[in-house]
Amino acid sequence: MGRFLSLCLLSLLLLTSVALASIKEVQPAPPRRKVSKPISYRLIYAAGVPCHVVFVDLRSRNLRLQTVRARDLGARFQTFADFVRQTRPLAAINGTFFDVHSGAIICNVVRNGRLLESGGAGHTFALDRNRKVRWMSTAGRAGGRVNWKNTEMAISAGPTLLRKHRIVLCPEAEGFSDPGLFRQARRSGLATTKSGRLLLVSVNQPITLGQFAQAMKAIGAYDAINLDGGTSTGLYLQGSYLSKPGRKLTNVLVVRQR
Repeated sequence: MGRFLSLCLLSLLLLTSVALASIKEVQPAPPRRKVSKPISYRLIYAAGVPCHVVFVDLRSRNLRLQTVRARDLGARFQTFADFVRQTRPLAAINGTFFDVHSGAIICNVVRNGRLLESGGAGHTFALDRNRKVRWMSTAGRAGGRVNWKNTEMAISAGPTLLRKHRIVLCPEAEGFSDPGLFRQARRSGLATTKSGRLLLVSVNQPITLGQFAQAMKAIGAYDAINLDGGTSTGLYLQGSYLSKPGRKLTNVLVVRQR
């Protein structure tokens, strides 16, 4: 009888070991194609959230950051794949908020010193002609009241997630009141490190804005904003779609070769 019990216990231990071995966390594979030197990719588990992060060295003279609208490509809406196919970027992320019925973009979009779309909501990420990053507080100030003359590109979105590595979440103060923004959702965002490195970030599982802010801080972001997200969440890197939107878009942010 004692020998029988010993054999049962041994079998139970073996089954438990096999079960535990099968619960190992599997991480998605990185993009298969070779990534150019100024751009790199990592899947980072930050504050318990799996974040797809594309790192972009803005000091590289071979790269150009640009906002592209669907209307620039001859349509009111475009699929994310169509944006990628027509602009042939090294990397791309979905852009700022828009009206899903009319396609009207409701935040600032600037290209080559020209204000293409104007809005008074959100915080603004801007890049000047010397590739220097500027984070601008533009909430409550229409785009037409801002001097964009020396701005190579700019995009407003929000709410702000981080300022100087501190979590800052005041959506209402930045003009955001849509209830959908406050629910758990897939997320995308734009951030920079203290050294000025650009981060394009997407999260494919539903999370809150607070969780997204915590994750941004954990991956080393110094300043960060939330982009459109939800079913608009899209992130692409040289042949690989890390996140795919569930609807057509009106604008994206692309990283291109000069």
